[in-house]
Amino acid sequence: MDNETIKMALSYALGSDLHEAWRTPRKLEDGTFEPRIKKSKDAAWNESHGTDEVDIANCSFEQLPSNWQYENLEAAKVAIEQVYDKTMAGEPIMPAELEQMGANIHEEWLKRNSWVYDPNYGDPKLAVPYEQLSKEEQEKDKAQVGPAQAKVQAYLNGLIDVESICEKYGIQPSGKSL
Repeated sequence: MDNETIKMALSYALGSDLHEAWRTPRKLEDGTFEPRIKKSKDAAWNESHGTDEVDIANCSFEQLPSNWQYENLEAAKVAIEQVYDKTMAGEPIMPAELEQMGANIHEEWLKRNSWVYDPNYGDPKLAVPYEQLSKEEQEKDKAQVGPAQAKVQAYLNGLIDVESICEKYGIQPSGKSL
């Protein structure tokens, strides 16, 4: 299987993990999650569910409409891309490389989240280059590197069945998803 297809499959697996990490603190005593109702822009999802509203907290990644899978998937793609070659080669990520990876992750996040620049509802503390972020925000960006490395390493160790992920998400060879 080619590297681009493997990276795409690992990105879906990591995207699912990122969604779970987000919703875990919302877990209630009854096993459900504190609701978070959002609008779906996924026409096929809306038609099959009879609504354009989705409780993103009470959906697994796989159950989410595509527009709500998007951010976790895109974040995962960036993180996997950052670590893939070094992890596959068995090389450690040095501290300076980790900082650069964090900067790259933040830069890509800014490109996907232009709302952050809006004077009415944006967040000026986040709408800055990585170097100007608070240490706490820098750590959030760098925190994506470890799980991405672990995902690639799990694949290397034979613990991830890339073919089944490709089948589950309709990923075609060369990393393109349906």
